Amino acid sequence: MESQKLVIFEANGEEYGIPVEYVISIEKMASVTALPEMEDYVKGLMKVRGELIPVLDVKKILFSKLMEVSDKTRLIVVQTSDLSVGLLVEDAKEILDVSQESIKDFNGLALQSSPYISGMVNLENRLIAIIKPDNLVNSLEKIQQIKGAVEAAAL
Repeated sequence: MESQKLVIFEANGEEYGIPVEYVISIEKMASVTALPEMEDYVKGLMKVRGELIPVLDVKKILFSKLMEVSDKTRLIVVQTSDLSVGLLVEDAKEILDVSQESIKDFNGLALQSSPYISGMVNLENRLIAIIKPDNLVNSLEKIQQIKGAVEAAAL
């Protein structure tokens, strides 16, 4: 039977999953270089394994609330079609193997309000929204400026 592996993380007390094929690594938060005049969901740039990546505050993107960094804070480094980004999350909890049967597609109405959520995992005592990193990053208004800043900083 088909299954999908998801990296499960927490934002604002809710659980989300990112398909493991997008995930490059999960890092502890290190020093971030702030970028001037960036959106408030952009924490700045961080060097991960020799590559500069923009760090995005997932809680700010999803809930319009800035995240408070703690020792549980993790950076999920994902590869999208355009660039690698670090998704700052409250806690990266586990890698979960989910059967296709337990994944429900979102209907069209819900997708218009949350274009980055591709489905819901319905388990006995958990409901996990699946986030497509490509859609999440591409839904951000200033993604071209972020990309430009990364390219400029890498020179």
